[in-house]
Amino acid sequence: MLTELFLAGRYLIPRRSAVSLITVTSIVGVMLGVTVLMVVLAVMTGFTDLMKSKLVETQAHFQIRHYRYAISDPSQIVAAVRNAGGTAAPVIQSGILVQYGNNRLDTRVVMFGASERDLDRHLGLGKKLVRGKVDLKKRHVVISSAMADRWGLTVGDKLLFHSAQKLTDLVEFRPDGGVALSKKGAAYLPTEFTIAGIYSMGKYDFDSTVLFAGADDAAELVDLPWGAATSVFGWGPDAFNQKALVERIRKTLPPGYIVATWEESNRRLLGVLAVEKRMMFFLLIFIVLVAAFSIANTLITSVYQKTREIGLLKAIGATDGMVTRVFIAQGFLIGVIGSGAGSLLGWLVIFFRNDALRLVSKWTHMELFPKEFYYFNELPAHIVAGDVLFIVISSIVLCTVGALLPALRAASLDPARALRYE
Repeated sequence: MLTELFLAGRYLIPRRSAVSLITVTSIVGVMLGVTVLMVVLAVMTGFTDLMKSKLVETQAHFQIRHYRYAISDPSQIVAAVRNAGGTAAPVIQSGILVQYGNNRLDTRVVMFGASERDLDRHLGLGKKLVRGKVDLKKRHVVISSAMADRWGLTVGDKLLFHSAQKLTDLVEFRPDGGVALSKKGAAYLPTEFTIAGIYSMGKYDFDSTVLFAGADDAAELVDLPWGAATSVFGWGPDAFNQKALVERIRKTLPPGYIVATWEESNRRLLGVLAVEKRMMFFLLIFIVLVAAFSIANTLITSVYQKTREIGLLKAIGATDGMVTRVFIAQGFLIGVIGSGAGSLLGWLVIFFRNDALRLVSKWTHMELFPKEFYYFNELPAHIVAGDVLFIVISSIVLCTVGALLPALRAASLDPARALRYE
């Protein structure tokens, strides 16, 4: 086999420049195919990993809620979670309307009402502050930097909060049809809050919608009794391995309560990301397949160019199997060289990806990676050794298979006719 590899290596560097150029083109084709595959899969993996990390960072590991009502006494649920081996905190979560500036209204807001201790302990809100402080005393809130930019506000400015529940109580349906102002509505006023701090979680969809208020203020705003909660947020030792913990909690809860993990709540998003990664690999492997056809064309040309050499080899005793292995080894070497160079180039592209994006964005004056659509400030990437190994092996196999037809053509040459006509 060493002889076949030696001859295959010699054939990769022939004297005729035309064949040499074709060989280089084949290697470059494999290299680019491997590079594209490696970069795309690394970006898809990095995007998925970062998305999971941000979901865990900005959500509870699991949420417990009643399927119909608010939780009037969440302390029992919190105790059940702690007894099962986790930690928990009661939370009031509700959509609100925010009035700011010259009577402008923003409906894209979700309020999280909880204690300062729980927010800092479980969400790390204090570490995410950009300005101000986590001070959720009476009528104080912490908003995001995206909201501060959108509303043109800063620490110390005032906001008016409208509760959806109280707004629906403004009117009532009359027995004879139509609507009328209710008795509750006659005395309705929005609640004024002061901005105590500004945070940034680095996940655009979360930052653009979520603000934090004290538990009592939130309960008053959504017309719940003090101490009540819309749900209980829970955390376990490992967000990615909590099946046993969740099952223990489910067994101890009274009827009517639902436990939803963060994977279940985001099942559709995570499923889409997994399908996209598989489809990207399936589609982009055709790039390497095209390179394999290019290798077949290269080796067919090489067979015709080296008819005399093949005849001489067979005349001095080379078997058909040996000649076949020479050209298969040539395709194998092209695959190895192209895959190695492609892996190196892919690693360089991934390493300098954000620098390249910023440079292209500067030249074109376009934002190539808008956070409004992709949720993150930079292009994530994560190189998985198993993915790279699979790409390299697949590329080498395709290149080797692509050399099979020219190899069989070379082996079928008759030495006497090859020498006579050459």
